[in-house]
Amino acid sequence: MKEKIPIPSNVIIKTSYAFTRNMMAPRYTQSIIEQIMQYIKKYPNNYENLEIEAKLGRFEFRGDSMKNFEKINEIFIIPNSINKNDQKNKYNFVSGVPPRNFFLMWSALEKESKLNGANINCIKPILFKDSISGNKRKSEIFQNGVLIKEETIRKENKEHINVRNNGFDFRITCSEEMPTDIDEESDQIENVRDKYRVSYQLSYYRVDLTLSKDKDGEYYEVEIEMNLLKKELVGVKQIDEPKIRVILDRFIQNIFNLYSVLMPDSIMYNAKQEEQINYEIGINKHLRPEEIQSKFGNYFQNNLYKK
Repeated sequence: MKEKIPIPSNVIIKTSYAFTRNMMAPRYTQSIIEQIMQYIKKYPNNYENLEIEAKLGRFEFRGDSMKNFEKINEIFIIPNSINKNDQKNKYNFVSGVPPRNFFLMWSALEKESKLNGANINCIKPILFKDSISGNKRKSEIFQNGVLIKEETIRKENKEHINVRNNGFDFRITCSEEMPTDIDEESDQIENVRDKYRVSYQLSYYRVDLTLSKDKDGEYYEVEIEMNLLKKELVGVKQIDEPKIRVILDRFIQNIFNLYSVLMPDSIMYNAKQEEQINYEIGINKHLRPEEIQSKFGNYFQNNLYKK
C-alpha cells in the first residue's frame, strides 16, 4: 500500500497537485525522500543554488564494455527486479517521452489549469538557445522573439536517484547550479541546441514541457523542478524538516500523476489491493493523440519558431 508520511499537527502547508485526481505513489516513496533529505543536509551553506528536478524518460542497459558512463553517485531503486543482477548493472537514462505521451500530458495540464480554484499558472512560452561545454551551459532566453535574459551556469555536486518502474521510469537529480562563465578560447563548445518550453507553475514546483532540438534530432522532454523550495531553506535559522518532507512527498506524487494520464482504466504496479486511478478528465477516452498534437503542437509554430 502507499506509504503514509506522518504530518505533525503544527505543519500547515498548501501544496498543489498537478491533477484533481491523485495517482497512487509507490511504497518506495519514503526511500526517495530520505535520499533527497540527505543531500539537502549535506550542503547546508548553498541552498540559494540548490536544484532538485525529476525528468521522465527510460533506462537502457549498459554493459561493462561501456566505459564512458558518467561517474556520479547513483542510487537505483528497482521495485520489480526480474533478475537479481539488475541491481549490479549500469543503465543509461534517456530523457524524454514519445510525442503522443508528451501531448497527452500537456493537454491534461492545460485542462487542469483552467479549472475553478486551480493553483496552476501557465507561463508564457520561452525559447532557450544553449551552448554547452562540459558541465557548463550558456543560455540566451527569448520570449515573443525578444531576448530577456542571458545566463551561464555549471552544475556541481550532482547526485542521481534513478527509478525504474515498469516502463514509467524517471530520474531525480539533486545539484548545485552555480553561475560561471564560458571562456571562448579555453572552453570548447561541444553542442548547441534550441529548447522550446511551456511551463506550469504550481505552489512549490514547476512542470516544464520542452521540445529540444540539436544536431542529433528532436526530443520531447517532461520535467518537474522544485523551483520554489528555496523559500523554505534560504535565510531560516533551522529548516522545518517535517514540512520539507511533506513538500517532497507531493513532489514525488506529481511525477506519478503525470504518468497517470497515460493509464486509463488500469491499476498501477499490478497490485489489486491498491486504489484504482480516479480517472476524472478522460482525455484518453475522448481525444485521439493526433487531435491533441494538432491542438497544442501549433503552440510551438505560432510562439516559438520565430527566433
